[in-house]
Amino acid sequence: MTTKKSTFATVGMMMIIALAGKVMGLVRDSMIAAHYGTDSIEGIAFTQAGMLPLLFLDIVFAAVFSASFIPVFSELLTKKGKKAAFDLAARFIAVIGFLTLVITVLGILFAVPLYAIFFEGNYASSEIRTLGIQLLQLMFPLMVLSGLAFSLASVLQSLGEFNIPAFMSVASNGVILLYFFFFIEYFGVYGLAVAFLIGWLVQILIQVPFLIKQGFRLNLNALAFWRSFRYEEMGKIGRLTLPVMVATWLAPVNLLVNSRAALDLYGGEHGFMAIRFANTLYTIITGLFVLSLANVLLPKLSTLAAKGDLSAYVGFLQASLRSLMFMLLPMALGMMAIARPLVSLVFERGQFDETSVFITSQALFFLSTGILGFGLQIILSRACYALQDGRAPLVTAIVAMVLNFILSFTLAPMWDIGGVALASAISISTAAVGLLIMLRRKLKGYSILTWAMIMDFIKMGVMAVIIFFVARYVLGVVETFFADVNFLTRVIMVAVPAAVGAVVYMVGTLILQVHEAQFVVNLAWTRVHALFKR
Repeated sequence: MTTKKSTFATVGMMMIIALAGKVMGLVRDSMIAAHYGTDSIEGIAFTQAGMLPLLFLDIVFAAVFSASFIPVFSELLTKKGKKAAFDLAARFIAVIGFLTLVITVLGILFAVPLYAIFFEGNYASSEIRTLGIQLLQLMFPLMVLSGLAFSLASVLQSLGEFNIPAFMSVASNGVILLYFFFFIEYFGVYGLAVAFLIGWLVQILIQVPFLIKQGFRLNLNALAFWRSFRYEEMGKIGRLTLPVMVATWLAPVNLLVNSRAALDLYGGEHGFMAIRFANTLYTIITGLFVLSLANVLLPKLSTLAAKGDLSAYVGFLQASLRSLMFMLLPMALGMMAIARPLVSLVFERGQFDETSVFITSQALFFLSTGILGFGLQIILSRACYALQDGRAPLVTAIVAMVLNFILSFTLAPMWDIGGVALASAISISTAAVGLLIMLRRKLKGYSILTWAMIMDFIKMGVMAVIIFFVARYVLGVVETFFADVNFLTRVIMVAVPAAVGAVVYMVGTLILQVHEAQFVVNLAWTRVHALFKR
């Protein structure tokens, strides 16, 4: 119970910090939507330019940061101590810096053919193409900055420091919001691109003092860099990276395919931006809990795996899955119920009109059917990486990517943006089921899902379905009271159905004696009692 409370507190603090960053991110995206809508030249070109460098980072290096580096670093820290682990980290950061710099230079030099491969479709005008290529060249250094930021964050997370990495988005979004408030009218979309670069630079700078405090020193001299390729632990990271790298392609490749499938919908004016805005809202809200849990989960499971304590490993994984299901089931059905007012609240202003709201909310509704699959896929893949197993995530990711490609272009002509979003949800849910089956086979003698867990999951699912209908009914009632729609009424249309749904879910799961509901209430009561006792 102590471990569970400690984990809950850690995840809770990360969620509070991440919530601030996510809210600022929503405000940032809302400002982008208000300035550029879903069909402007600047909006489409900027979104394309910012997407490609980070997509390349996700495809090539995302696996190295979390799935490969953290397990090896944790194993070295456990067996040989901090000095040896820091030596590995210094070499790792040097290699990441060099490789991202090389790709950045190549990306700038070959921006024209890269743009043609990824973004030119029937809709593309010459103005979008020209501006998109210019912004792409300006924003490609995002690869270097984000690569170094994530490398430093991986070291801090491995050392048990999660709050500073969680604060990264607060700092970078703060820079971008300041630009919108004071400079957007003077420097326009080019200045916005520079603000994003400065934001990522700030993410690096805020982590450095905390690493120095831990005793870490960055070794970037050329001799250490070239020797890094022959370093034993770097070789282990390299061997883990290739299969894991392909596995982490699932989310970015799915997004790229979905975006491409949406390019020619609605006359080429709204589809691309609508799927991007819906995906951003979906990942921000869902990722608030999922990524906070995943960031705590991987170092902890890696340490337990390095010690060979599989019993504790499975126990920690089970507790994490229970918490995940308890949060995501109502979140998925709740987001489906209030998709339209939620999109309206966050984005509807300026150039983001009623048509944009309708199309984006359709995408969000169908994307939300995959929330549970999204969370399970992330958590179960981390569980595999902690065991230094990249095969299971690799196989399931390939199957899911192929499935998403087929379904995206099959369902789009029939259901427009909803078909594209549903394809993504089905594919990632398929990957989650596959991971669960393969991990269960790997952990012979240990059961990941017990009958007690399954029964509680059924109870959670029943209550989640109930809150969908409750939230939709309450939304209908609330809408009848407001003829004039403004920001305050939009807040009410989101907050009231969501609050009623949350209360119904908590009361229902308490009545059905779901363990997580009882735990949350007991923990909240303990904290409130302690607060008043002071």
